[in-house]
Amino acid sequence: MSLSFSLKFNIKPFKIIEAQNSILLTGSCFTEKIGEYLKKSGFNTFINPFGIIYNPISISNSINSVIENRIYNQNDLFLTHEKRYVSFEHHGKFSGNEISKVLKNINGNIQNAHFFLKNASCIVITLGTAWAYRLKNNNKIVANCHKVPNNQFAKELLSIDTICQNLVLTIENLRNFNKNIKIIFTVSPVKHLADGIVENLQSKSVLLLSIKEILDELPENNYYFPSYEIVTDELRDYRFYENDHAHPTLQATEYVWQRFVNTCFTESATKKVDDAMKLNKMLNHRQIVEGNEPNPDIFERIKLFLETYKKQK
Repeated sequence: MSLSFSLKFNIKPFKIIEAQNSILLTGSCFTEKIGEYLKKSGFNTFINPFGIIYNPISISNSINSVIENRIYNQNDLFLTHEKRYVSFEHHGKFSGNEISKVLKNINGNIQNAHFFLKNASCIVITLGTAWAYRLKNNNKIVANCHKVPNNQFAKELLSIDTICQNLVLTIENLRNFNKNIKIIFTVSPVKHLADGIVENLQSKSVLLLSIKEILDELPENNYYFPSYEIVTDELRDYRFYENDHAHPTLQATEYVWQRFVNTCFTESATKKVDDAMKLNKMLNHRQIVEGNEPNPDIFERIKLFLETYKKQK
């Protein structure tokens, strides 16, 4: 995508993602966008084992729970006014009318993520906001308020020290669990306008400074990819946001994805993305030969792609 009106800044490349890598992604909704591109490109991925989470404390807690292979029980859930069982540490997609099914979903996902993370090559951590909600009855920060009345929470802007302390401990836990894992931090370009324009900028600033302190202290195998800066300073226009003026459009997300590939992917990984893109175009085009049978060439291309990139590490 050529954008002559944009101000493109240099990003120092760190080409750590190989064609055969397995990648776990966790954090904000922007994590899911990048994760889907990785999936479509044939990478072995695990996206948001706790669902979409925004604040760094809850993200840290979720990663630590995956490392510990924590088992949730009925005491970790509560019944909402909609008669659905939910966890304050999970996104609403981990909710349901039957407590046994909710727990099975939560614990099964944690167990799968635990084994995936043990052998993962990379984890991408996307921080969304430094604003957090603390439940008054137990003083714990929640990942999701689940429409519980506001008077049951205390809202706070997390400090840089608090964020750094939690994430540094999580990094140590990750390295003890998987000594070879590489960590990519990024800040979501999604605007949290419900907090207010000024408050959103304060929040993003806290996140950016926190990551800088962490990387200054622990530079080895920890990296930063500037998703937030690409959207706000390279694209820098509301035409690249949805009608809510908060979420980047498909065009903006594709642009960030290309910058991500150019910054983080090795030559072999980039070729894999290109091969997958060509293959997806063939599949989407639904090439048909006489007799309404799929074009045999498609199957050969799929087989070749799988054989070329079958080994995951």
